[in-house]
Amino acid sequence: MREDLQAVRRRVLGLWTSRTVCGLLAVACGLRLNRIIRLRDAGRLGEDEALRLALETECVARMFRPLPSDEAPRLISL
Repeated sequence: MREDLQAVRRRVLGLWTSRTVCGLLAVACGLRLNRIIRLRDAGRLGEDEALRLALETECVARMFRPLPSDEAPRLISL
């Protein structure tokens, strides 16, 4: 089965929504994937090149775990 760009985009979105990776990086990678898809659709990228770039982008999205919350722990729960 061959990968497709939309499947890669869905996986990156899933990483972001599950908070298993850095959200800032996942959002940026999602924007990059949208651009790759637009460039492919406009004929400026071939199918193989677009897929290679998309898979590289997915790898980047997986590079960093999320940082801990910057909220101070509550001593009293109201």
